[in-house]
Amino acid sequence: MKRLIPLIIVIFVLLAVLIGLIIYYVARPAAPPEPSPTPIPTPTVDPHEGEVQVLDGKGGYMWVPEAKDMPLFGREPTDFNVQDQVPSYAGSDLTMVRGVDVSDHQGEIDWQAVADYGVQFALIRCGYRSYGEGDIHEDARFRANIQGALDAGLDVGVYFFSQALNIVEAAEEAVYTIRLIEDYDVTLPVFFDWEPLPYEGSRSADVPGETVTAACLEFTKLVEAAGYEPGMYSYLNLAYLTYDLNQLVGLTLWMGDPGTKPIFYYDHDFWQYSYTATVPGINVDVDMDAMYIRADKPRNTPAPSASPEAGVAPVG
Repeated sequence: MKRLIPLIIVIFVLLAVLIGLIIYYVARPAAPPEPSPTPIPTPTVDPHEGEVQVLDGKGGYMWVPEAKDMPLFGREPTDFNVQDQVPSYAGSDLTMVRGVDVSDHQGEIDWQAVADYGVQFALIRCGYRSYGEGDIHEDARFRANIQGALDAGLDVGVYFFSQALNIVEAAEEAVYTIRLIEDYDVTLPVFFDWEPLPYEGSRSADVPGETVTAACLEFTKLVEAAGYEPGMYSYLNLAYLTYDLNQLVGLTLWMGDPGTKPIFYYDHDFWQYSYTATVPGINVDVDMDAMYIRADKPRNTPAPSASPEAGVAPVG
């Protein structure tokens, strides 16, 4: 019996230690959980970086490359209206005068009747390059149109319909234009009008934008050197998606944008607001245009020089 007592004591001690360990581990506060790793944020990619949202002319919007150097038009489209073929603007920073642009497609024109209708200027096609063979032609009614418009008291500008594939052809077109107009009082801009044509065999169908931009710059450089105000005609998609507008800063822009309000995002001076106007003295539909008159941007065309820039080969 005496031997059992120490054994019992040892058992009790072990039980006490065991109970103590159980109480310690059950009663002690739980360890805080391991912190979850901080997630690495996924970089946000702007799908329209370098683009700007503009009206598309069809009642919606489209994203186009942003021309950061080109000044904005900066006026609300809702301040403009066209009623009975007469454009108006609700603001006070510009006024508009009406004009027409014509070619031999309009046939014989009674320019005095056009002037009596309230048309104050005309933009006249002086020539064109064919879309197939690429040869240059004078517009069949250029001389009759420009003299008739001047005799009726209209201010006159001209445009050349280009199909240039490079700067050499653009230079040929510029020299040809300058020689056609040198005997007339051209006080409004001389416009480069390049347009891709969707016809079979069209030489302009797949010309890249950088080439078109370079051709425009070459044409307008020579026009300006001859003493005329240089300009570029375009329409919304062509201007936004083909031309590098940043390179055209400073040129007078004429935008084909038919409707009751101009929606071109960038600054421009001429607005072609109708392709199907009816004007007394012209027997078929004709384009109508507005010219913006702004006190902060006076139009001051220098006198033409005697000849185009030296060093450019003559056009046959």
